[in-house]
Amino acid sequence: MMKLRINPLVAQDLKSIKDYIAEDNADKALETIQEIYRQFENIQQFPYIGADLSKRVSFKTDYKYVVWEDYVVLYKVGKDQRFRFKK
Repeated sequence: MMKLRINPLVAQDLKSIKDYIAEDNADKALETIQEIYRQFENIQQFPYIGADLSKRVSFKTDYKYVVWEDYVVLYKVGKDQRFRFKK
């Protein structure tokens, strides 16, 4: 399994997402963050499952993406068999 490295800005975004949703529904906030982490785990097991971002933008990039509900997970599989999540 590949090693996961999360950009600190992503960690802040996840906290902001959780806090925002929790204003209306704490259970839904926890459920949402857990599902996003399930997406991370899925990518760890199958790192090439995401679509190539370069097919959706007008520039060359090595990033991949996975969509879940209203959220897009951008990530890059590194040469050292790690992947990073970016904001």
